[in-house]
Amino acid sequence: MSKGQIKVSIIVAVYNDERYLSRCLETLVNQTLEEIEIVLVNDGSTDDSGNICDKYIVLYTNKVRVIHKAINEGVGLSRNLGISASTGEYIGFVDSDDWVELDMYEKMYRKAQDTNADIVICDVRKIFVDSNVEKVEVSLPEESDNIDIGYYIKDGLNPAYSWNRIYKRNIWDNYQFKRMVYEDLDIILTLQSYCTKIAYIQEPLINYYKRLNSITTSYNNIRLLDIMTAYRDASNNANPKYQPEAVFCVAKRILINLGTPGFYV
Repeated sequence: MSKGQIKVSIIVAVYNDERYLSRCLETLVNQTLEEIEIVLVNDGSTDDSGNICDKYIVLYTNKVRVIHKAINEGVGLSRNLGISASTGEYIGFVDSDDWVELDMYEKMYRKAQDTNADIVICDVRKIFVDSNVEKVEVSLPEESDNIDIGYYIKDGLNPAYSWNRIYKRNIWDNYQFKRMVYEDLDIILTLQSYCTKIAYIQEPLINYYKRLNSITTSYNNIRLLDIMTAYRDASNNANPKYQPEAVFCVAKRILINLGTPGFYV
């Protein structure tokens, strides 16, 4: 597939997710939008994830690309590498233990084309593994071709996720993820605060596999001190037009964090 034909580049940072990776990739290679590329960045995995990636190159030569890294550097730097290697009009991210609906990128791309939006977001279905509960989180009260960005940052649900949306690729000319935990929170509020138009599809098109012992569900790992850096950056770097809304969003998240085990440690 030539560069000009690729509508969406989907970047997947992979690290030791052999148990879930094939489930994720099956939903990507079978997207109803055909003009996509899937850029897998194997971030120094020590399990069978790298071999699974290579298997998909063989099976889907014209659709899947793989970058193997020798050293694990984290999701943020892997995404940056994937962005630089990608060629699509729009860019999306998927975590390797999550999966998407088969028409996700067709719906998102169609919305982007119809509205000329810088970003298109959708709702999220959360699967809480340990309690066997599913919950659809509706981001805003109604679908929109041009959301109120300030309202979304302040009162919308999950405004700092990176992976329930697609972005015009030129947005990433000015931004990079940092090597840190909570790399999404650190950058996404700022990035969207400088957008001209964001559209919204009120439909859960991505499934978030939420595991109890993942790094973002407790504060027992010293690296999660990064969350304070992310809060600072999200508050300080937002477009001044929306800075009060960004500060309010951060304050809400801190209040939620206060109820998480280990936050004071």
